[in-house]
Amino acid sequence: MIEIKVNVADGVSAVLASIISALTTPEMAELNEVGGRAASEAARKFSQEFDRAGGWRTSAYRTSSGPSRFGADVAAGWHFLTADPSGAVIYNDADHYAFRVRGGTIRPKRVSRLTIPLVPEARGLRVATYVQNTGRRLFTIPGRNALFERVDRDGTTGERVISRTRGRHRDGSVEMIRRKGGIRAVYALLASVTLPPMPEAAPPDELLIVSFSTAWRNELADRIERITS
Repeated sequence: MIEIKVNVADGVSAVLASIISALTTPEMAELNEVGGRAASEAARKFSQEFDRAGGWRTSAYRTSSGPSRFGADVAAGWHFLTADPSGAVIYNDADHYAFRVRGGTIRPKRVSRLTIPLVPEARGLRVATYVQNTGRRLFTIPGRNALFERVDRDGTTGERVISRTRGRHRDGSVEMIRRKGGIRAVYALLASVTLPPMPEAAPPDELLIVSFSTAWRNELADRIERITS
């Protein structure tokens, strides 16, 4: 999860600073909540635009040339958390978003290899879910780090084996593939994956500060107008 705190205390004019100092603790918290909710909405819109522009095109979660499933999850993951007199906190709870922004190495914990989708139909799906959805059994081939499935021998998808091959299913059963039989790699099997950081996938501080401050000041102006009218 990513948490971001924003406030208007720094860099304000002398006049605004004097107004801020005159506000009560509850009033400050209420104004900061308005600003925080605006910053959260700005972050959501930023993530939507980032995804539409193809920002996740290098992601393992990418499913097509259009907006990605992962990008939609990130945009929907922005929320206002809390506000107090010092500022407000917004956060994003989309799975893997913080890791993608910061980067790092992924290693398997309960299995020997990571399964990385290689075909669009498998993106975002666990192996068991893919097998259940398609009804296709996956198997390994000696000397190759991938999970394969059978495909038609017309050559339009996958590849043809050059000699008779024995595949092996997870339960130990054997998959016999004739010479020139069609196969397709569905998941790569890797010991680890290192992803570079993507700081550009996080909304810029300036965007959040401006959104927060604009909403904060507008709310303050509305309150002053209500009092004086």
